[in-house]
Amino acid sequence: MAEDLLQGNNTANSKSETAQEAKWYIVHTYSGYENKVLTTLKQKVENMGLSDQIRDVVIPVEKVREVVRKRVKGKDGKFIREEDGSYREEDTEVITEYKIFPSYVFIRMIMSDDNQNVVRSVRGCTGFVGLNMMNATEKVDGVIIHNAPPALSDDEVRELGLEAGETDAPAEIRFRFKVGDTVRIIGQYCPFEDPVCVVESIDEENNTVTVMGNMFGRRIPADLPATDVEAVQ
Repeated sequence: MAEDLLQGNNTANSKSETAQEAKWYIVHTYSGYENKVLTTLKQKVENMGLSDQIRDVVIPVEKVREVVRKRVKGKDGKFIREEDGSYREEDTEVITEYKIFPSYVFIRMIMSDDNQNVVRSVRGCTGFVGLNMMNATEKVDGVIIHNAPPALSDDEVRELGLEAGETDAPAEIRFRFKVGDTVRIIGQYCPFEDPVCVVESIDEENNTVTVMGNMFGRRIPADLPATDVEAVQ
């Protein structure tokens, strides 16, 4: 599948002759250059009028919805303190995007030498996945031409959700711990003698966690907001 292409298990042996059907290809970038390559390539496509040739440029991401506890600021911009001197805090929902394949950009395009050159000319792009220094080009009758990189199969496209637009799927909840992990209670209320306890279950719908801890020599459960505990490193 797509992982095989990323690992370089496929190689191309055909010329990059113009084909009218646009297919998905994978481009490798320098680390941290994914967004720059995407933005620059989209600008090149628009400026050169190539939207019918290079049709989609995508970085597959996983959107994660996390609830974190943050200090509350007043109208004066300063953090609000409670009567006991502690800072007032509230749960805040944040959405973070994580790249599913760091250092890779996915492009739906009609493969040709000219279109390959446009993509390869983007700063930060190191080349198409499936081609290397040995098989990327060859000389025919004294003319250097590009070989065609392997396109993603229909199964790989479906798996990645590229055609269905699943890269824009709603964010899902992610917890920084799982059942069985050791966590520490960081909220103001601790029902146990020791704040270090073990996750018994997680309620994603209500954003709560059941933990097992010690009290009077016995192990007892307690339900807490998920933001009141943190994983013990």
